[in-house]
Parts: sequence; C-alpha cells; structure tokens
Amino acid sequence: MPDILSLIKRYDKLKQRRTQWEPFFRDVRDYIRPRKGKVDSSTFQYGQPFTNKRFDSTATEANRLLALSMQNSLCPSSVIWYKLKIPEAHPMASLNEDPQVVAWFNAVVEKMFFTMHQSNFYSVIGEAFLDYTSFGTICIMIDEDDMTTPNFNGVIYKSMPIGEFVFAEDRRGIPDTLFCEYKLSARQAAQEFGKKNLPEVVRDAATEKPDEEYEFLRAVLPAEEYYSKKRRGKEIKAWTAIDIFLPGKEKVAESGYNEFPYAIGRFAKESGELWGRSPADVAMADIKVLNKIRELELRALNKAVDPPLIAPHQGIVGAFKLIPGAINYSREPERIKFLPFEGRFDLTNLKGDELKRGIRSMFMADQLVMPEKPNMTAQEVIELRDQFQRMLGPTVSRFESEVLMPLVLRTFGIGYRTGLFPPPPEILYGLTEIDVEFVGSLAKAQKLQDVTAITQWFGMLGQAAQFSPDIIDLVNFEESLRILGDRLGVPGESLRSEEEIMYMRNIKAQQAQEQKQTNDLMLAAEGIGKAGPGLKALQEANGANEEVEAAPAG
Repeated sequence: MPDILSLIKRYDKLKQRRTQWEPFFRDVRDYIRPRKGKVDSSTFQYGQPFTNKRFDSTATEANRLLALSMQNSLCPSSVIWYKLKIPEAHPMASLNEDPQVVAWFNAVVEKMFFTMHQSNFYSVIGEAFLDYTSFGTICIMIDEDDMTTPNFNGVIYKSMPIGEFVFAEDRRGIPDTLFCEYKLSARQAAQEFGKKNLPEVVRDAATEKPDEEYEFLRAVLPAEEYYSKKRRGKEIKAWTAIDIFLPGKEKVAESGYNEFPYAIGRFAKESGELWGRSPADVAMADIKVLNKIRELELRALNKAVDPPLIAPHQGIVGAFKLIPGAINYSREPERIKFLPFEGRFDLTNLKGDELKRGIRSMFMADQLVMPEKPNMTAQEVIELRDQFQRMLGPTVSRFESEVLMPLVLRTFGIGYRTGLFPPPPEILYGLTEIDVEFVGSLAKAQKLQDVTAITQWFGMLGQAAQFSPDIIDLVNFEESLRILGDRLGVPGESLRSEEEIMYMRNIKAQQAQEQKQTNDLMLAAEGIGKAGPGLKALQEANGANEEVEAAPAG
C-alpha cells in the first residue's frame, strides 16, 4: 500500500510532465480561448482577462464551429444517440435479437436519456468539445449526485480545467489513474469530509475563519495498486479515491468507485505521448502571425487616421493643440503639415486572408459550413458531407471510445445499482458486461454507405431481371431489408423477430391449407351437383330394365 507521501511524489512527477505542455496551453488560452480558467500550474484568479494578445477571432470562430459540429453529430440533445447491447463476442450475444432483451435495453436507454437531460450533461459536454478541439485533452467527471435518498439521486457531470488534473495510462494506453488539485474553504471542507476528519488547523478555521481556503489533492487509482491484499470484512471497489490535505500531507477521506469516474479523451496522440494534440497545435504558427499582422494593421491605421505632424522648430506659439476646435498660433503656418503615410494595407489584407483560409482549413471550418453556391445538386452535397466524414472519422472514433463509451457505461452503472431501471429479464442473469453502439447523425451517415450500395444493387438487379427473371432468386430480401433498417437507425420495435415471423407464416400456411381444402370440397360438391340429372336418368334406366327382365314370358 503506497503511503500519502508516495502519492504526492507521484503527483509531482506527473505534474512535471504536464509542464512541458503548459506553454501550448497558454497559447491556446491567449489566442483562442481567452476566457478559459486554469490552464497551467500558476495561481489563477477567476475573472482575470487574457485578451491582450488576441487581435483576430478567426481561430476562435473556427474552433467553435468544429466543436458545435462534433457535438451535434455525436450526441445531439434532441434524439437518442446510443444503444445498449450485449457485446458481439460474448457467448450470450444471440440474445440481442430476443424481444424481451431488446425491450429492456430500449427502456434502459430511454431512462438514461431523460436522466442526462435532467442533469447538467449537455452544458458540460458543450464546454468539453470546445476544450477538445482547442487544448486537445479533456477530462469529464461522472458521479452520483448528493445522497438524499437511498435510491437514485441523479448524475452530475463536470468538465475539469486542463490545469487542474494530471493522469496516467495503463499498459494498453487507457487512462486509469488521475490526480487533481483543488481548493475548499474551511466550511466547505467540514461539509465534505466531516469536521472530525480534518486537521486541527482546518477545524479551527471552520469556526473562526469559515471562508479561508486550503489546498487538497484527490488521487483516484486502481484499488489493486493501493491495497496489496483484500482487507478482511470490507468490500473493495475497483477504484480507490484518496483525499489529501496538501499543506499537512494528511489523508482526510477514502472512498471507492465501481467504475473509473473520469472520461479522459485526446483529439490526437503521437506515439509515446500522454497528452493530446488538437488542430490548434498545427495552426498555432499561422494564428500567431495573423494576430501580429492585425496588430500592425491597427497601429498603421492609427497613423493613417491620426497621422503625426511636421512643424518647424520654435514655429509654434505655446503648446500645439490637436483637440477639435482648438486654436493654434504659429509664426510659420505654411510649414506645418501631416507626415505622409506610406503603409500598404493591400499587402497585409492579402496575407491576412491567406492565413485565415489556412486556419479555417485546419479546423475544417470550410467543410462544416456549406458553401454559398447556387443550384448545388444533391450529389454535390453528399460528396461534401462524405469528405467531412472521412476527415473527421478517426477523431470521432477516438472520442467515442475514450469519452462517450466510459461516460455512458458509468451512467448506466450508477443507474443500475440505484434501481433506476426496471428489472432485467431472467435470461440476462449472469451477464457481466454490455456494449454501447452509437447512433448519432455522424454514426448513421458513416453507415449509409451500405444503404447506398444495396439500393444501387437493387436498381441494377431490376434492370437485369427484365432479361433474366430468375436472377431475382439471388437476393435474400429479408436480410437485405434488415441491414437497411439497421443502417438507417430504424427502431427495433418496428421489426418482427424470427419467432414472430415463423409463427405468422405457419398461421398463413395453415389458413392457406384450410382454404385449399374448402375449395376442393366446393369443387367436388359443384361436380356432384352437375352430375345429378345424369345419375337420376341412369338410375331410372336401370330400374326400367329390371322391370322388363322381371315380367313373365308370353
């Protein structure tokens, strides 16, 4: 079991690794996100402006467009953007087609969707996307709300500033350890941890100086690294959280989590690096040059609008006044003139426009906004969207796996343990893991390639069937329609299960057999009715013959 000093030393080492990235974080704050909070190890005062270096808003607007587009494509607030299912490689994966299982997963997703709406999720995820596309690394905390009832109390989300946390990865490159430094007033610390668990200096301050702030450190790491062996009589959760009073290096609280309570995502990551890179990393040189050009333009504009004067030495009586309506006295007024301005705004505008286009291209802003081109065909629109999807596809996959997947699973775990969901079907007992499938607009768009291929194939088959009708037998229409429904995001309730289809077909076959038997009986009866007169005549003829034979001779 590592002691408190070992945890603090590990935090300091991880913090040292972050300092290598802090110059970039400060550049992002200064040129793109000037109102962002703590971005480095320095002391930060909320409300402190950082706008003295920014003279152009192109990068800020391009970053906003990219963040809003990703949010609307991946997790829109108006529709359900994910589904739950059993992992495909799981032995119980065949139950994904079971109506009871489908209905339960749908009910769970609906509960989770409304829970997220009732929480602060969508406001937090919007801020997280802005950080994701600018700083390149984000961290979202997912935790249960304050325990006011023994059951479900809601879920809270928090986007942590880039300068407040450090983290470490496991051997697979997945973040599983986090340290975050935070401040609490003495009163808040007493409410959070209980006055008896606080050091004496904080206990006294809670009474005498309740608003005095103190620094704390939270360490969240796998429980197997904190406990060398299971403690007798106590259940150990998968992750352990230790809260430390930094000035005194004392532990004030210890808790645990069933899932890692933080979703840490990187926009892009180079091999061997821990922190992520964003489009701002590529565009930063152009951003700085553009802002410098705009700064020089403003200085030149000031000279052009209010140019300096040339006046003879000792040619002015008294101080020269430049305010409107002022009267100046001069011995040689003809020698007083404005200094000619030789600035070239055309060159700065030309270079500035070039830099703007480059910055917007690096943030993919031009692909996100449809060009104002008249009479665009549907094919041109589709091609533009396909280009955007291809460019953003790898980033979307990383965001889904690093951020949205653990966030959804953590939310599910909290809801499941606190009784938010209806009881699962008995056939799911023993299931220990679930999978998340994302069905947002971008995920649907990426699947539309199959829809396009199948529909084009159907069109070709229709033309070929005019010459060879038997070629239609090649198509499995039922499976093709199921694939189309899945790719288009058709709700599972709209499709019948294999058992329902088999039952309906058996009923139809039985009805068809009964109808055939009825038709056969009707045909037989009709035949008998038509043959009735002939049979009667035959019977009469036979009767007459019998009478003749029976009559006496002579």
